[in-house]
Amino acid sequence: MVENAILECPFCKSKSIKAVFTPAFFQAHTSRSSAKGSVTKFFKTKEKYEVQSSCPNCGKSAKEIQKVLNEGKKDPEKEKKILERLKEQGMNLNLNSIWSLTSG
Repeated sequence: MVENAILECPFCKSKSIKAVFTPAFFQAHTSRSSAKGSVTKFFKTKEKYEVQSSCPNCGKSAKEIQKVLNEGKKDPEKEKKILERLKEQGMNLNLNSIWSLTSG
């Protein structure tokens, strides 16, 4: 069920990072009580990668790569496009005016 994988570095885009891949699976949890008997609930776990090595090309550590894989990397171009679209729709993006409304 657990597989070895070679991943692409999120920073320099080279395929040189060793990781262990655990696919998504269903897991059962059973609770027992004297009144209800037993109740079994199933839930799905997420797939995950556990980074084993740092990147030899850019020098990023395994912890930094794991953090980016877990949280996702922010794309500044995409954020700019979202802000421009909100401005076109007439939304006020001045944070000072928003804070003055909520604090008063």
